[in-house]
Amino acid sequence: MATSVKEINLTERRLEEILDVANDWSLSHGICIMSDDVGSKKAVPAPYSLFPSVVPASVLQQAKDSMVHFSRLMHKVALDHNFLEASLKNVIKVDEFMKNLWDIYLKVREKGVIQPLHFGIFRNDFMMNCLDTVGAGEIVSADRLELKQIEFNAISSSFAGLTEQMADLHRLTLGMCGKSFENKQIPINIPATKIAEGLIKAWELYRNPNAVILYIVSSSERNIIDQRWLEFNVYKTHPHIRVLRRTFAEINDTGHLGSEHQLFINEDEVAVSYLRDGYTAENYKTNKEWEGRLLVELSKCIKCPSIQYQLVGAKKIQQELAQPGVLEKFIPDPHVVKIIRATFADLYTLDFVPEGDEAVKKALSTPDKFVLKPQREGGGHNLYSEAITQFLTQHSSEREAYILMQRIFPWQQKNYLVKTGVPFELSTVVSELGIYGVYIGSEEEEVVNYECGHMMRTKISGTDEGGIVAGFAVLDTPLIIF
Repeated sequence: MATSVKEINLTERRLEEILDVANDWSLSHGICIMSDDVGSKKAVPAPYSLFPSVVPASVLQQAKDSMVHFSRLMHKVALDHNFLEASLKNVIKVDEFMKNLWDIYLKVREKGVIQPLHFGIFRNDFMMNCLDTVGAGEIVSADRLELKQIEFNAISSSFAGLTEQMADLHRLTLGMCGKSFENKQIPINIPATKIAEGLIKAWELYRNPNAVILYIVSSSERNIIDQRWLEFNVYKTHPHIRVLRRTFAEINDTGHLGSEHQLFINEDEVAVSYLRDGYTAENYKTNKEWEGRLLVELSKCIKCPSIQYQLVGAKKIQQELAQPGVLEKFIPDPHVVKIIRATFADLYTLDFVPEGDEAVKKALSTPDKFVLKPQREGGGHNLYSEAITQFLTQHSSEREAYILMQRIFPWQQKNYLVKTGVPFELSTVVSELGIYGVYIGSEEEEVVNYECGHMMRTKISGTDEGGIVAGFAVLDTPLIIF
């Protein structure tokens, strides 16, 4: 039974043969991103691991079992104005991007409820924190691994499309190197299919068979194939549904509201708006983008995510929820509270209060034990080690825009990473596990709530950030050990 890449012994010639097949298989099966050459339309294999990485079955199950509880929690938080305001009031004083999102939220709130349904395609990201110091790839008892939440993605939760193909790729590569494994060790994983079911359900709930699904995208998108996979899965069962792709600027130029707050793009009425853009300040280059976002939010289309859902993805909300007694305000079941709280890392406020001052002292005394996180998605924004010291000493007035988090020291393994700029050699790597969830609900009713698959990102040990398109990590698959 295959348990670790460390046990795979291949000649250099055979390894290159497997790599050649894997690259062509990736291109043939849509594990692709667009080349970063300016003006290029060429697809290239997305960064990936040549073999799957080990995950204990109990750890994966713990993450999956928690997803419906997390989704329900975040929905409740999104509808709690007082909690949002109290949590974000200091952030929006010093973070212009968050202030702009908050202003849109207030304008939507002022207009009143136009579309009661909120639609989330979520991804909850975890790492396996290792409680023991061991060599890379050494098998550790599952009770010596802590599942710790890294972040909750509430907007543009990517890679469900590409990762749906990864299990078959890794079954192929393990087979080519002669390693036996059971089917249950690399189980069927179909997040794109299940997310597409959520898109279809939201479209049906809008109750206009002629309305379209609107993908809100950037003007230059390297990750278009991943987005298309969700669209293709919609077409499998509902080929008559039209999907439009527009930027916020294009929405501003060609969109308008109807007499009943319908969102029209030219003559097309929008049932569902699905954001694959708009999660960071760089996505709003001009006022046109902000006006386009506001137009969407003021309409009655079902939004994925609504402005409230994007706000609950802020790291500050994550930190506030970890405070003693806070979960109990939203979750009446003590058992569910225990399930969620067990995954929380140590999180600290950086507000100008005594607790914030104490957190700054902790960070300055041992910066290697912490991560400084702003309210952003997409990778490349966190601060580590000496960068923490530099920021807190030179930009202390801006500290409320960040939270402080315990640094996770994840279980190390061995694998080959197929990625431009990374030597193709057996490397010491660490992984991040993401669990997808679909949620549709109103203040009164939970319509849809299900966990819908997983993804893994793997990177060279010692690499701080973890984004794939941002250039830090590669796609991977869990090889489950029991």
